[in-house]
Amino acid sequence: MHTDRREFLKQVATVAGGVVLLPVVTACSSAQEQGGKAGAYASPPQTKPEGFDPIAYNKARGNKGAIPESYLDDINGPDGKLKHLGKHLPYVPTLEGAEVPAGFMALMWGDASKGYAKHPNAPKNESNNNEGHWYNWIRVRKAIDGEAEELKSEFHGWPDVVEGDSGKYAVQGGGEITADAGKNTVYLVGMPQDVKPGDTVRIWAHCLTHGEYVDYITV
Repeated sequence: MHTDRREFLKQVATVAGGVVLLPVVTACSSAQEQGGKAGAYASPPQTKPEGFDPIAYNKARGNKGAIPESYLDDINGPDGKLKHLGKHLPYVPTLEGAEVPAGFMALMWGDASKGYAKHPNAPKNESNNNEGHWYNWIRVRKAIDGEAEELKSEFHGWPDVVEGDSGKYAVQGGGEITADAGKNTVYLVGMPQDVKPGDTVRIWAHCLTHGEYVDYITV
């Protein structure tokens, strides 16, 4: 049985234009994680629950430990839906002139058409101990009960692909990926082979700064 996150801490004593690059992806089994560490909150449902509300779900799960304590006032505040929770929900963007290879999908975060703030990205800055701001892992799984292939794309840095990455970046509309605070960054992630058009997939991803978020998308 999982303990409360605070108790757990006590117990441990303290694409648009240009060439599209294909990401290499890693298949892995579903497991509870928060930036690679175990958390005191439930793994997301394999299938999309009836009446699923991604804002309410991620807010509740975040308050149980999936989102850092430093960000809880923001997600629970009056602007929580549009500026904070909605900003971290995935969507498949329209990419003018883009070529997304078969077997892969493009994702962005914070759908402006729904009134959500667009998710920015920022590099690590060792001079001021800034760890950076981007999605460091994204897991894609067909939303069915039981066995299903799950692919995890990893991003160890931004704006450049670095050694050990299994995902790639592109830019919506072309241009520099760092323009407009990186809000036009497109994440190229692997699509499981058992997914076909019309299927619903579960997107389970971790923002390096603001924790885990879950949603379901029909492809």
